[in-house]
Amino acid sequence: MENKGENNFDGNEYMRRLGDLENPLPLDSPLFLPPRPDNNPPETALEKKKGPVKLPTPLSGEEKEKIRNEYLENVKLPATTIFDTFPEDCLTEVVPGKAWVVPGLLSEEECEQVIQAGEEWGITADSKGEPGRGAMRTSKRTSSWVNEEMSMKMIKRLPEELLTAVEATAPYTSVRGIHPNWRVARYQKGETFPAHVDQSDSLVVEHPEKKKQRFTSSHTLLIYLRRRGEQFQGGATRLFLDGTYNGATSDVCLPQGWGLVFQQKGLLHAGLPVEGEGAKYIAQAGLLRAEPNYTAMETAIFKYGPGLAPYRI
Repeated sequence: MENKGENNFDGNEYMRRLGDLENPLPLDSPLFLPPRPDNNPPETALEKKKGPVKLPTPLSGEEKEKIRNEYLENVKLPATTIFDTFPEDCLTEVVPGKAWVVPGLLSEEECEQVIQAGEEWGITADSKGEPGRGAMRTSKRTSSWVNEEMSMKMIKRLPEELLTAVEATAPYTSVRGIHPNWRVARYQKGETFPAHVDQSDSLVVEHPEKKKQRFTSSHTLLIYLRRRGEQFQGGATRLFLDGTYNGATSDVCLPQGWGLVFQQKGLLHAGLPVEGEGAKYIAQAGLLRAEPNYTAMETAIFKYGPGLAPYRI
């Protein structure tokens, strides 16, 4: 894997260029898959009309503390379902229509190369915190690490079975590529990424008829880079299936080099604390979808789970 931190590469500037509305990326960029047919959206999607946004009732400090304590108790308990063994020759659906495990995306050597490249770029703590409470995310990760080579390599390794499954979900358009902004994260003893919803990433791209279009991610691809049970302990990826801390949960524990692809919008999940001295490493990026022509694409916005902003261990 090429280390984009070399040669004084400015990742922030590159990301600004990618988002420049006046300079869309070409459709034939090697970042993208050849055009694939879009699915017809269901009638319910076509009939759906946006109404006024109803803001949630603000929680009192006491209510936030109660919900936060529910979360802290939840992550101490086993999940309702644990996925830690998988067939090696096919997808495993772990949340119907929302999340799948993909075998064998990276070799052991490639995993170590990604870790090394991420460390050389810089893996840092979350700078966003509140005075007296500290950072919400205690795991550390890269910022603006752009690796086009990795995106081009990984999109070719995603099986057709996965692409078809993802394309059957909103916005029902084709998978076009993987966003080149990769996050490489390191979890050491006790470190965690508390329950949250991932944010969509997007790229501005040429359009054959209009001036431009936007490819936006709908799902996250998350790859384990170390061997759980040998190189680190704990640190499962917990999915909160109904968005609460009292409902059903699933823990996903992947083999090294395997991926978890999951819906971004509305799927609450957490990186649980690592136990012992070994470090857990993961890499993740967004799966880009073509722009729908029947509606504006709904994007996911990053947010912490109920009661967890601000969060304190």
